[in-house]
Amino acid sequence: MKPRKNNFLISIYKKKNYLFSILILYSVYCALKIGLSWDEQFHIRQGKLIFNYLLSFGYKNVDFLYRENYSSIYWVFNYFITTIFPKNFQIEISHLINLVFSLSTIIGVSKISKELFNDKIAKLTLVILFFFPVFFGHMGFNNKDTIVAFSHTWIIYLTIRYLKNQKIEDKCKKYIFLLGIVAAIGTGIQLVFFGSLVPLIIFILYEIFYFKKIVNKNFSKKKLLYDALKCFIIFYILLIIFWVDTHQNIFILPFEYLAGTLKDSYWTGWSYNLLNGNFLLSNEVSFLYIAESLLYKSPEYFIFLYIVFIYTFLFFNDSYRKEFKNFNYKIFFIIINIIYPTISLVVIPYPVYDGIRLFLWTLPLLSIIPSLSLFFLFINNKLIFFKFINLIVSILFIGFLINFIKITPYHYTYLNYFAGNKTNLNSKFENDYWGASIKELISKFDFNNEKILISSCGVNEGIAKKYFKQRGFSKAQFVTLDEADYVIMTNRTVYINKEVENIDNITTCFEKYKGQDLVTVSRNKVLLSTIRKIK
Repeated sequence: MKPRKNNFLISIYKKKNYLFSILILYSVYCALKIGLSWDEQFHIRQGKLIFNYLLSFGYKNVDFLYRENYSSIYWVFNYFITTIFPKNFQIEISHLINLVFSLSTIIGVSKISKELFNDKIAKLTLVILFFFPVFFGHMGFNNKDTIVAFSHTWIIYLTIRYLKNQKIEDKCKKYIFLLGIVAAIGTGIQLVFFGSLVPLIIFILYEIFYFKKIVNKNFSKKKLLYDALKCFIIFYILLIIFWVDTHQNIFILPFEYLAGTLKDSYWTGWSYNLLNGNFLLSNEVSFLYIAESLLYKSPEYFIFLYIVFIYTFLFFNDSYRKEFKNFNYKIFFIIINIIYPTISLVVIPYPVYDGIRLFLWTLPLLSIIPSLSLFFLFINNKLIFFKFINLIVSILFIGFLINFIKITPYHYTYLNYFAGNKTNLNSKFENDYWGASIKELISKFDFNNEKILISSCGVNEGIAKKYFKQRGFSKAQFVTLDEADYVIMTNRTVYINKEVENIDNITTCFEKYKGQDLVTVSRNKVLLSTIRKIK
């Protein structure tokens, strides 16, 4: 049956060419508008240093490199592309490069949806992931988590294609080659990327040796071993080239560093979280942390469509199975990949902070389920009950879209209705954990270039200095918080007393440093950053 046209979302994807052009332009605008995020300068510098090291054929000093657990393939590539353009536009070009990879992720999950289900699901998934605010908000500047999402998504797609087309030699070679490259890019961000592939590896083994519902009938296990070896060689060579810390022994050091990821000492990050008004140790979060974060960070229509899917899957499963071959099997594969991060939190001492940022790679597959719900509603729209559900979805989506536009370009700060009263959100969530609003904040600030003593809280001081310099504020002197008259800050967690490190000694920057806000950045009545006079 063909979907009916009287639904708001279906009308959107029917006009995909026109819509997608608008969406691309909007995402470009956001990528150019948003400021430097906390880690960006380091990654750009890291890419530059490794690039120059490789150009020197190893003669440059590498003592400055960050950690042995980064290959930095993407950061080197990013830096290389930016060198083609004028230096003044380095950040903007870097953001656009990241945007291209993020848009590729959206296309990748759309292709997965098409392989598993059909073209209509693919179109809906594309739209839904694009409008997932946390994912969209990171597309232009997060050059870590979005790249992991890119690699993870395309590895899944290429693996499915390989399983289906192993006997077609030309296609098989292409998939093996691309898998090696994409896997190296993801692992180059951090070795922990391997962990995200565990469910996929288990699925492949069961699919090949037991289920046999996706692989072609003539699938060769012997050829699989040869192809896996070819893929590993491509992956390993590419990874090692950019992994300069392993160059002293490329056969031992990579595996030593990989083994090191299993130790507690490997895991670093922000020490504390603020989630729904509760301070949490980053390495001791509840196994429900991801689910709770998603509850507050997902659009209302998105959550509603998950409820719809659970209902329709339980009571109208025949309708799905009529439309899609091996439907339950494919859903099982998606669900396992979605819940795997939550399971991993129980086993691995991974420090979790910034909501679901570190698990951004789960969002592409997460977006497939609502697409299935919408498709079901479309094909069953003759029933009055489902017409009513369609109406609710449309109303929720339009309401969400208004809020989506209001928070431009800081979409990653999005919080839904379940988060509570907007005027009270700063006591419950950190919001601008990237500090990307500092660019806009400083652009609003004017103190007639008088000498001021300023400090920072929850802000990358180097980035703040950069934007002060761009404004010509040469007399803005950064000092310790005890000496400062002003504080530039976001709502990050901070020690009340820096001598004491425990959960009872944690507050937020906004709460710790009271005073007069001279200039602020807010979106949708939520304060993201401020320059506050404290003396």
